[in-house]
Amino acid sequence: MSETAKTRHLTVPYCTGNGLDIGSGGKPVVPWALQIDLPDDKFAAYNSNHRPESSIQWRGDCRRLPFHPNVFDFVYSSHVLEDFADWKEVVNYWATFVKVGGHMIIQVPDRVRFAAYIAAGGPPNCAHQHEFLPGELTEHFQRGQPWKIIRDSHTDLPPGDHNILFIAQRLA
Repeated sequence: MSETAKTRHLTVPYCTGNGLDIGSGGKPVVPWALQIDLPDDKFAAYNSNHRPESSIQWRGDCRRLPFHPNVFDFVYSSHVLEDFADWKEVVNYWATFVKVGGHMIIQVPDRVRFAAYIAAGGPPNCAHQHEFLPGELTEHFQRGQPWKIIRDSHTDLPPGDHNILFIAQRLA
């Protein structure tokens, strides 16, 4: 089961209106989300189980998107942000697309829980440039434009889950 599928019941209430799913892999958080992912050749190299997904509407670098600021009701991303050493710049860029009143929904690996997962025999992920601690995204978002932090934790996630689910609403 994908990370998105495991937490869909917690994220879908915030995925209303027009939104982006950055790194969807062809399986968006909600069917109406505009799907963003790597170009097909790069995605195939990244994911050995890859099969071409025609449902992805835009392929390219998620740090250079062809959209105007303040146009989406939500931006969702599951397990993409940790692949960037400059994750703060990346998440700041994504946040520019969220309208006032809209939501930023991000799923990332919890540093401590992911280390325990690996120690228990789970496969490491060599693409990770950064793993997160609960509260790290909250601290970052509180430094910029006003955001209401809705959650930044791993509570309510399935047992054995090694992720953090962050949800914030843009206030201005």
